[in-house]
Amino acid sequence: MSTNQTHVMNTKEVKLDKLFSPLKIGEREVKNRIVSSSHAVGFDHGLLTERHLRYHERKAEGGTGLVMTFGSASVYKESSASYGSVSLWDPRNEPFLIDLAKRVQAHGALIMSQATHMGRRGSSIISGRSIQAPSAHPEPVHREISHVLRTEEIQPIIDAFADAAATLERCGWDGMEITAFGGHLIEQFWSPVINDRTDRYGGDFEGRNRFAVEVLQAVRAAVSSRFIISFRMAGDPKEEETGLNQEDMLEIAIKLDELKCIDFFNISGGTGTTYNSQTAFVPGDNFKRGTYNHLTRRMKKHLSVPVLVAGRILDPVQAEEALENEDCDLVAMTRAIIADPDLPKLAQEGKLAEIRPCIACNESCIGRIYSGMPMICTVNPSVELDILDEIGKAKNVHHVVVIGGGPAGMEAARVAANRGHKVLLIEKGDRLGGKVNIASIVDGRPHYAEHVKWLEKELKRLGVEVRLQEEVNMEKLVSMNPDQVIVATGAITSAMPEIGQKGTTSVTDIDVLSGKISIEPNSKVLVYDREGRYRGTSIANHIAGLDVAHVEVATPMWSVSEDLDEIQKAVMYKLMAKLGVKLKPNKNLIVKDDQAVLKDIWSGSEETLVEYDYIVFVGYEQGDNALYEELTSLAPTLNIQLIGDALSPRRLNNAILEGSQAGRVV
Repeated sequence: MSTNQTHVMNTKEVKLDKLFSPLKIGEREVKNRIVSSSHAVGFDHGLLTERHLRYHERKAEGGTGLVMTFGSASVYKESSASYGSVSLWDPRNEPFLIDLAKRVQAHGALIMSQATHMGRRGSSIISGRSIQAPSAHPEPVHREISHVLRTEEIQPIIDAFADAAATLERCGWDGMEITAFGGHLIEQFWSPVINDRTDRYGGDFEGRNRFAVEVLQAVRAAVSSRFIISFRMAGDPKEEETGLNQEDMLEIAIKLDELKCIDFFNISGGTGTTYNSQTAFVPGDNFKRGTYNHLTRRMKKHLSVPVLVAGRILDPVQAEEALENEDCDLVAMTRAIIADPDLPKLAQEGKLAEIRPCIACNESCIGRIYSGMPMICTVNPSVELDILDEIGKAKNVHHVVVIGGGPAGMEAARVAANRGHKVLLIEKGDRLGGKVNIASIVDGRPHYAEHVKWLEKELKRLGVEVRLQEEVNMEKLVSMNPDQVIVATGAITSAMPEIGQKGTTSVTDIDVLSGKISIEPNSKVLVYDREGRYRGTSIANHIAGLDVAHVEVATPMWSVSEDLDEIQKAVMYKLMAKLGVKLKPNKNLIVKDDQAVLKDIWSGSEETLVEYDYIVFVGYEQGDNALYEELTSLAPTLNIQLIGDALSPRRLNNAILEGSQAGRVV
């Protein structure tokens, strides 16, 4: 697809013949073209657990043809791996490797592991071991100065790649992916900017490519011809700091292909070299769909083996189009499969409308990893609690009433209906979806509302009765004689109540996005954000993008969007710079002499805000739990649950998780 607009799947007479055709890879055959590419999960520091095994097996159970595991898995004990990467060098993992291979292959899928040395892209903080790199240039993201690898220290790393491959084959695995992608050690050797060595591993193109060549040759020699070797690299690093462009990457790929060691290439874009380029190697919803198809299409014409594309392939129809257009031979649908591991199975059965869509927010998967937390999925709560994957049928049919049609209430109704209960959902507004509908208005999130649209279709399919524009009080609810009540009435947003100075309009981001308040031309707007995540900078950019106002963002935190992960933060900061949004961190908003004042936390200096036409408040919310409190007080025999923002205003993933749990309690 050529744009980042949402792609409406035509579910009538869709043919996915290419997607579900087998493909020869080396001496093996994969049953379909759907791949879950390797990604980090952060479940533990280096060691595998049963949780890892269930997570990857679930993808195979759902019909994925090739399950690639363990993003950035470390091959070398002396390196400092990051992001909770699995340690392929650790013998304690071997029993788990054997078990996982058997479990994935039992579903007819092939299984591979990624393998790497991250070089300077890491930190010694946790391990205490120095990071290693071709040269001493620190990476702008991690900033640590590396130990420069001596010539004699390189061969043990090459041997470690070979040992990892031999271990995987011994444990029954089908293959291993060697990666340069994301600014890892191999890419660092390639770079004429990062690699300033004067030995045989530096200098001209041949010298800078030598490490990659020797790794591939060593791995190929360590395993049988049936063991698949893939190679992941950027078709375009999208960063001048590497000194590598599309032509360089194509030349490298052709030279590596000539070695006859690689069974397929995995091509994507971006690198981990800078904050800006990090956003490109796991592209979010601000990137167009199929954003790297042009790179794989070009490389495919010059390579002798199959090519896998990775980057913004979100649904089976789009994947089929990529194959039909000869953009690739295999399609990575990793985040789409995280959102719904049954995507392949449902697609093959023609049930495209039942596939839970990925909303491409990157908030819970990539964002959490980059914030040092285990990944989850915003729309699929079973990634966090895999017990939620199974929706068993209830022994007795109950009458369930859900109050509130936001994502928490909709998910609760969906799960309860799936269990066989009679479900009524009541929403006081004129549409389902809650604040998600409003949040999706801002630029850069065209898919954000797709999940609540899917929930709405699922409620209809499952026979849930939905009543819109209906208020509920205790008397009406009790008269319905429900067996279970789920209260998901959301949150109440407000402006800072003390601000009421003449000439300044105090509003919330919800007021602006919903159209309740229109920003007048030539206005001066201050966004005051005490949440520190996405919403503050998002509304600032939205207003600035209207080209009607001068916009500033103030916050009491160290920085604007302090708690937003660095992948999303880079996108927001870049857009703020483009739109001319001014940043004012470390500021408390107070009322002094009936006037709004920004007070610097450290210097104590004050700025009176009389010249601002609007103050937009973000993070001033509280749970709307009045109905719940009334019910528990006056109807104590009712079985009642309070979930989502009504319990406490938090993230979308919390609302969906609690909705899923509530629907199972019934």
